[in-house]
Amino acid sequence: MEEGDVIVSRASGSPDLVGSAAIVEHLDYRLILSDKLFRLQPRRSTDSRFLAWSLNSGRYRIQVRRAISGADGLANNLPLSKLRGFEMHFPSLEEQRRIAAYLDDQTAKIDMLIVETERFIELARERRSALITAAVTGEIDVRGVA
Repeated sequence: MEEGDVIVSRASGSPDLVGSAAIVEHLDYRLILSDKLFRLQPRRSTDSRFLAWSLNSGRYRIQVRRAISGADGLANNLPLSKLRGFEMHFPSLEEQRRIAAYLDDQTAKIDMLIVETERFIELARERRSALITAAVTGEIDVRGVA
């Protein structure tokens, strides 16, 4: 594999994971590709990040759902011939790069909000637990509270 390759899941017990894509950003060592993955090497006219975003889009996921073979709980497979036949649209390379950069930026912001929200939820749980403990051990006088 090389930097810029896009790896696509070919098979999984979960249909939701079949067809999911990730970009190879950097490699410190050589890797062997599993037979459960496809390696896509984008052309010069295709931005790797844009391709990966496209392959994880709702429109693409619908095509994957229709193309996979297998039953729930068993190996669901995406044939390469089906993947090659998927309808995908590619704007100019410059536009692909702008779109990918925008998505990278926005999803990074969303990811940070998720981390902050999870931290606040954990703090709220700790506060709730401390409040309950204080109330049941008599540290807080709750008489007269309706």
